[in-house]
Amino acid sequence: MEAVREMVKKALTKALVVSCADVLFRHLNRDRLLVVMYHGVTRQSYQPPVWTQLPLPVFRSQLEFLSKHYRFVTLQQVVRALDQGEPLPERSALITFDDGLKNNYSVAYPVLKEMGIPAAIFLTIDMIGESEMFWFDELYLLIREGAALGAELELPGPGAQGHYLGGDVWQAYVACVEYAKRCGREKRQRLLKYLRSRIPLERERHLDDFGLLDWDQVREMARSGLIGFGVHTATHRILSELKEHELEEEVLAPRMKFAEQLGVEAESFCFPNGRPGVDFYPSHLEYLHCRGYLCAFSTCEELFDLHAGNRMAISRIPAGNDGSSHPDYFRLNTAGVFCPFRKWRLRGIQE
Repeated sequence: MEAVREMVKKALTKALVVSCADVLFRHLNRDRLLVVMYHGVTRQSYQPPVWTQLPLPVFRSQLEFLSKHYRFVTLQQVVRALDQGEPLPERSALITFDDGLKNNYSVAYPVLKEMGIPAAIFLTIDMIGESEMFWFDELYLLIREGAALGAELELPGPGAQGHYLGGDVWQAYVACVEYAKRCGREKRQRLLKYLRSRIPLERERHLDDFGLLDWDQVREMARSGLIGFGVHTATHRILSELKEHELEEEVLAPRMKFAEQLGVEAESFCFPNGRPGVDFYPSHLEYLHCRGYLCAFSTCEELFDLHAGNRMAISRIPAGNDGSSHPDYFRLNTAGVFCPFRKWRLRGIQE
């Protein structure tokens, strides 16, 4: 059934491209800002494919497509447009990277320099310069290694327990990671401790992709004038799970550290996970504004209205190592073809 749905989806997107739907919507949405959301860009091949690690050839191909149809802008230009009303060109596009992964510097940055394309990287401040990886990336690697070893594991989350042993490692990971995002820090740490005790993992071998930038790399990219930076919390905790005193640690303290390291104030924030009403609430928008942030980025999947949109919850179009990067789908999605359907579907759910 899943294979049939995928075939139908590809056929429909192909038909929309052939009918030039993306050309029409690019014109209709010419005054809206396209913000593309990336995470990592890799030269490696991961099985099962991990969403956050986009293969380098796909990344280059997407940039080449965007270069033909959009005008790239910097993070600073976007901030000035929102804060001071400075105009942006028609069909403006901003490239963003969440987390601050090491391969943003080693793989993506050389391509951006070569093509002269500006971008923004949102840094998980307390992890920059540390030989660590995010718990959700480690979880992926542990489950993958466990499946390869045929380990008998008990995984939490609907559909996760034992499911991956049948071969669907990615679905098991998705179920497990969604549970771990919502179960609280203590249960999450117990889960990781349990998996580490059962599965050997050569962490150092994976740090080229799943490790984090260091401050020298950040400063080098900042000096180029091509890369802007913002804050992605201190340790990537989802704001909706935080108590008030923890907000200071995850939102305010990293802004101060950002200024100490780079000599400029952080004007932009990016929400971990980033779903409005689930991962952050209206109170968080006010909190950010009162702490000096001029704008913030969400994962709401649509083009951003510079005049009527909420600058503390800027929407973005995701590009990951899955169907979101299929050439026809990416072409249509970046043009905003699917945005009206998403709004209609959301209204139907709310009603």
